[in-house]
Amino acid sequence: MQNGVTFWTEGGSSVGMGHVMRCINIAHALESEELPLHFLVNNERPVIDRLNSEALFHITYPITGRHAGRLTGGVVVIDTKRDVCEQVHALKDEGKKVVLIDNVSSGEADAVIMPTPLYRGGVNGNLLSGNEYIIIGENFRRARGGKRPGHSLPFKVLVTMGGSDPFNLTELALKGLYDVKDIEVTAVIGPAFRTGGALDDFMAGCDGRFRFVHNVKDLAPLMKEAHLAFTAMGTTVFELAYMGVPSVLIGNYESDREDLAAIERLGISRSLGYQREVGAGSSAEAVDLFKTNRREWEEMSARAMSLTDGKGAFRIASLIRSLLDGALEAGEK
Repeated sequence: MQNGVTFWTEGGSSVGMGHVMRCINIAHALESEELPLHFLVNNERPVIDRLNSEALFHITYPITGRHAGRLTGGVVVIDTKRDVCEQVHALKDEGKKVVLIDNVSSGEADAVIMPTPLYRGGVNGNLLSGNEYIIIGENFRRARGGKRPGHSLPFKVLVTMGGSDPFNLTELALKGLYDVKDIEVTAVIGPAFRTGGALDDFMAGCDGRFRFVHNVKDLAPLMKEAHLAFTAMGTTVFELAYMGVPSVLIGNYESDREDLAAIERLGISRSLGYQREVGAGSSAEAVDLFKTNRREWEEMSARAMSLTDGKGAFRIASLIRSLLDGALEAGEK
């Protein structure tokens, strides 16, 4: 497997599905290279189901493992928020090239990609960041063309809080929208949502203005028909922007505050703040702002759509290919 590429990542109810989806998008960008590709992932059903649906080969091996070298190809792409210093060191000792995605825990990596315009750390020779590295799936690139809905009523609102929604932000947003007039709401229930409880009761008592969709494989069509979306910090913010959809953000964690403010400064979103401090009427106020102000909505939609060209996965794939070519050339000497 020396000429292959391994994606080592994790997902599920506690960490969401963003890490896995980024790796899937990079893998698809590499498929035209006819390289052996496979995944090392944690053993959670939503992760396994998604990789199966994409026909991507995978082996169950946790990101906390220390001896993955024999399971990996010549280049190993690691996408996790965990400290992976020991894993990177072990892989480098075995002659592997290592690419870290959204992770600066190890200085030994051959390349570090921060796929966001929000990165505020130091820059060195092997660290790449910015709008051009935002990872957008092929499904969004296909869907973006054609006509989008203009400012009109009913105002179409999408609520999508990721694959797991650990702090029930979906329920928080929906309750604030219940009494808002002239809207239609589509709420996405992700594959790793915890079932039962108040959200199920809310869903059972809703009228026809609210639609609930479960385990959606492709969010692009839903985004394309939306005027506005509620979401949490993560990759979905940038997918919405690419589709020209202004977003209203709620932070899962107190540590999200700085990023929430930074995204708001980009002019593509409005932040409601950290979830424990979001008032009962905040969702309604945010929708009313855009529903009643055509100019504000149109300007934010245009800024959002211009944020990235959507080719970040291909740029990362090109980098991986160059690392792999370098490793093969070194092995031939």
